[in-house]
Amino acid sequence: MVNRFFVYDEEIVFSLVEEPDFFRMKIERPNIEEEHVEEFMDKTVEWLSTNPEKGILIDFEGVRSVCSEFTVYLSRYYQDIKARGLNVRFVNVPPGIEPFIDVSNITIVMSIPEKPVVSAKQLLLDLRNNLTDKQLMRKHGLSKKGLASLYRKLLHKKLITRRDLAKRMGIETCEITVALEGLGTSKLTIEASEVLKDLSEDMADGELMRKYKLSQKGLQSLMRKLYLKGLITKEDLLNRKNLST
Repeated sequence: MVNRFFVYDEEIVFSLVEEPDFFRMKIERPNIEEEHVEEFMDKTVEWLSTNPEKGILIDFEGVRSVCSEFTVYLSRYYQDIKARGLNVRFVNVPPGIEPFIDVSNITIVMSIPEKPVVSAKQLLLDLRNNLTDKQLMRKHGLSKKGLASLYRKLLHKKLITRRDLAKRMGIETCEITVALEGLGTSKLTIEASEVLKDLSEDMADGELMRKYKLSQKGLQSLMRKLYLKGLITKEDLLNRKNLST
């Protein structure tokens, strides 16, 4: 019997692991491209909003090339982090990419500042100005988990109503608790039977991506998993390809 549920997880480019004395950000691909920069910044924000006192070690082992946009953000982000006095190390930098990595940032050990405090007044103003969740996280240095926690605090202090928050999130009021729990996770649980129903109705790729919050790469990964689980055939995959052309 095939399990009805499975966990979907797109291929990770940057992994973040908390070790006893520091956080380690490992680069899992040999080539860093422009499309990976946003994930790099998200992982940096995740570290900053979790426990920046422990510092971070960025491991470049196995990396063969980096795009110019990555080097710009790396320099800009970590110069700012350096100015804030946080502990940062770049390790295992291959000679081939060393000219593109700012050597002055390889080892930084300074005093630790206080954690930044997010102003509720500013956050409410941002909500009124319809900033997206991603914009809020970037502006205030929050992870998805941190943003969910802030939403809960705003609700608890009655600074925002459940109705307004539900409207912002595009859900029913009764779904807020579950939605906030989901906001702090990086994996999506997708019901296979629901996807198969959509496929049987010839739902277009764009509609599938919107419904299940998938990128093009994520949709391809989902199709592969359905095929490997024997839920769709090779002919189904070919028909999907013809449908999208």
